[in-house]
Amino acid sequence: MQRECVFGVAGAVLLATAGITACQGDASAAPPGAARVVKDTDDEAVIELSDGRRVSLRYQAGTGLLERHRSAGGKPWSHAKTVYATKTDPCQGIDLKAKRATVTVRANLGQYCRDGEPPTESVAAVGTGGLGKWDTHIAKNWDGWDRVDIARDGKSATFSSKSWASATTLDWRAGKGFGEVATTYKKLGERFLGTWRAEDGSHQVTFRQSKLNVPASVTVEMLKGPTCKVRMDLIDIWEDRAQPRGAKVLAGEKTTYCPPEEFNSEYVVATDGGPMELRNLGDATALVTYRKP
Repeated sequence: MQRECVFGVAGAVLLATAGITACQGDASAAPPGAARVVKDTDDEAVIELSDGRRVSLRYQAGTGLLERHRSAGGKPWSHAKTVYATKTDPCQGIDLKAKRATVTVRANLGQYCRDGEPPTESVAAVGTGGLGKWDTHIAKNWDGWDRVDIARDGKSATFSSKSWASATTLDWRAGKGFGEVATTYKKLGERFLGTWRAEDGSHQVTFRQSKLNVPASVTVEMLKGPTCKVRMDLIDIWEDRAQPRGAKVLAGEKTTYCPPEEFNSEYVVATDGGPMELRNLGDATALVTYRKP
């Protein structure tokens, strides 16, 4: 996870790659009254809010993610409260961000995570006001949230993560808590949509557009010979190419081109209104040519 040192009412973010020393050095340059990260280690992060209060989030082995806070002026810390209870091993770092009296947390846990294994539990948490209550969302088998954006008034926040195939968001609203995770997948070019039939009449492929939380897909169905019908997601998408992944058999048994070979083939429509080809990825050899009926 990236470590964030957060400054200013607008929440300008500087990525600290040298650990606590770099964060403390950057924080000293923050404008007066700004929220700032004052501690950033593998197991604990502490942020000072604009009103002088400090908030600490830390991992405790065998217990989970703990929070405590204290008023301005160096008063005693509150008793530690469990924001998320788990016996899973923590990953490296805890990311804190704040605007006004709203504090957001991003943290990951997973067995052998510090040895390079991906997280299996990703925490998104938000505390407000007196910090007596925290809203928490746990995503299982998720690589973690890349960032969080807090509204200027602190009444809403959006956790987000992007990949080459999709963008996923999780919204939080004051008084309502967290909503549902929403994933928007890449759109498939209009030139692909509809049904295509192989020139030899052996099979056909039908492309469907992505929807919220549903990736674009292709269904392959044999028209001659053994029965086979499969559906595959389209994850790698460009204007003129789309690569299928994760074949699910809907009927019959797999056969040649039903499905096409995963990770080694792609559908290509070079020009609008032109034919489509199934090609080898390695040498771009055309295996099948399709046309719309």
